[in-house]
Amino acid sequence: MTAAARIWLVRHGETAGQSSIRYHGRNDVPLSDLGRAQVRALVPWLSGLQPVAVVHSPLARAAESAAILAEGCGFAPALLRVDAALSEISFGDCEGMTAQEIAARHPEFWAEHLAGRADAFPGGESKVAFGARIRTAIAALAAEHLRGDLLVVAHRGTVRQALRTLLAMTSAAGDRFGVELGSLSVVAGGNGRWQLERLGELPPGHRRAGP
Repeated sequence: MTAAARIWLVRHGETAGQSSIRYHGRNDVPLSDLGRAQVRALVPWLSGLQPVAVVHSPLARAAESAAILAEGCGFAPALLRVDAALSEISFGDCEGMTAQEIAARHPEFWAEHLAGRADAFPGGESKVAFGARIRTAIAALAAEHLRGDLLVVAHRGTVRQALRTLLAMTSAAGDRFGVELGSLSVVAGGNGRWQLERLGELPPGHRRAGP
């Protein structure tokens, strides 16, 4: 069994629902014009890449990001495929809210969340269940009969948990994985010996939301 030489992990771009400030988990919000520009800025970095597959979350913001990259890089449409297990964690009753709105609506939960003691947002998916889902999905992708690089387009939580899984980090190791909208992370190796090559890098021409 041959693992992917590299796994390229892309977080989707900014959305019409402001992913930069809102907790959009399962909210199926589309990319904004800014988000499309952020993803297109990654194309030069992926130019020349010949992935054996481009796997993405079924949510619109990830699917459109994958399509933009495929078109810009000239990847064959047949390479694109959906993996529902790569969806972002559900924030339940807090979907679409800002941190300030959540704190006002659910003050006790928010205090627990900031202290690192809350396992799930009210009505949402637990961190334990989410972690198990992503670990299973990424392990399955990495163990496929792949002959080269794999491109995965997903979400902040998905990319961070994928990195933790591939690098065999325990929950006690802390979280050093900052992955902004439209960023690229890369791990190389395989066969259980993945090494981090790039973490949350932003390409030249990347634009953030705001004035």
